[in-house]
Amino acid sequence: MKTNQVSSTLVIAPEAATLSSPSGAVTGVTVDARPISWRSDYMSLTKPRILLMILLTVGVAMLAAKQILGTTVTWLVCFNTLFATGMIAASASTLNQWFERDRDALMPRTQKRPLPSGRLTTMEAAVFGWLLFLVGSVYLGLGANLQAMGCGIATWFVYCWIYTPLKVVSWWNTAVGTLPGALPVMIGWTAAGGGLFDADGWALTAIVVLWQFPHFMAIAWLYRDQYAGAGFRMLTKEEPTGIAAGWHAVVPAVMLIPLSIAVLHPVSMLTWVVAILGAVSCLGQAIASVRFLKERNNQTAKKLLHSSLIYLPAIMLLVVVRWVIQ
Repeated sequence: MKTNQVSSTLVIAPEAATLSSPSGAVTGVTVDARPISWRSDYMSLTKPRILLMILLTVGVAMLAAKQILGTTVTWLVCFNTLFATGMIAASASTLNQWFERDRDALMPRTQKRPLPSGRLTTMEAAVFGWLLFLVGSVYLGLGANLQAMGCGIATWFVYCWIYTPLKVVSWWNTAVGTLPGALPVMIGWTAAGGGLFDADGWALTAIVVLWQFPHFMAIAWLYRDQYAGAGFRMLTKEEPTGIAAGWHAVVPAVMLIPLSIAVLHPVSMLTWVVAILGAVSCLGQAIASVRFLKERNNQTAKKLLHSSLIYLPAIMLLVVVRWVIQ
């Protein structure tokens, strides 16, 4: 195992990007002299920033289900659910990088990852990814329940074996990718005693689905040349003016305004205050989406990306506040 060649780059989003200025695709890997331990490389495979966002939505969904449905959830079940979900999500990120290793080597934003840089072998990544999935799935079933395990497996399967291969086939990959990005909400919901057909659980899931469109469109625009050079079929490549990407950001961002109120269940003056704050939390992302549609450039795309990274934690915090104050 090689451990001393280059430094790794952590990213946000099913493929979210850092906020540095994008550059064109290249055909080689730039190497620096800073040492990296094998622990850091394996950690990089799990995409920790994405993992943190996923666990945030799982935890919030568990709290919401407990309060809305009146279920009893022990701290042990909460820990088991978060830990097992983390393993499954880490597996999905690892196998995604295993699948895309050759294309990642063509993009400056991903070429320093452990696989394209050669610091880890494909076998090491594959074993790590499959082990995480198998142990995490069994753990989730035993530590929470079978419904949660089923949601976890579905999330992993769609991300690894439908969304990831679709990225080189159709620009519809972005829409498909929002499903595994949001399904962890249902892992938390069902682990806390909720059902697979509960409207409140799916409303919270829809928040995360819609949020991903403005987020992904900003990234797709910023790194459109790199994606095109690596052979990924993004909407910004298929429709290079960016008008379609702009509308794909604006419509979901506007839809989030009434939905953000609905998931907060306003029934009293205090809860209506929280619900209004929920609507306000959408405005920055909605305004940034409209500006991106009107002026499609890197500056407006970066502002949209920043605003999307603010909205999701904000609405999740408001959900927690709403059900703490009852």
